[in-house]
Amino acid sequence: MLLKDLIKTQLLKEEAFHSISQSMTFNYDIYHITHSVYRKRRHGSGERIYDSHIINLLNKSKEEITYLIIDGRIRHQSRFIISDTIDPYLNLVIEPQKLDVNNWNLVVITVMNKLDFTVSRGQLQIYI
Repeated sequence: MLLKDLIKTQLLKEEAFHSISQSMTFNYDIYHITHSVYRKRRHGSGERIYDSHIINLLNKSKEEITYLIIDGRIRHQSRFIISDTIDPYLNLVIEPQKLDVNNWNLVVITVMNKLDFTVSRGQLQIYI
């Protein structure tokens, strides 16, 4: 692919991002999975994960999630990881549910405070 085509493709993605990001909405489902409720209290560190920690990390991730949806790397029911790079290194396993083009439900499957959180081969991990 020529450099000119690559630049054009990138500009189109950025234009789409700015256009779509204005109307993109996310709903958070942090109680949907019993496992995530259990994991909020069980860690090697003994530190409890509160709903506010989960919501804060999701809010910090919105822009990157929006871009990855537009780029096609986040798809309906294809789980991905959000990892905080700041102590206590909160990790969220998310299952995105596409409600319509600009409306997504982000279901928290599990949570864990861990620096070296293990992901599956080829699984998308977003560092915030």
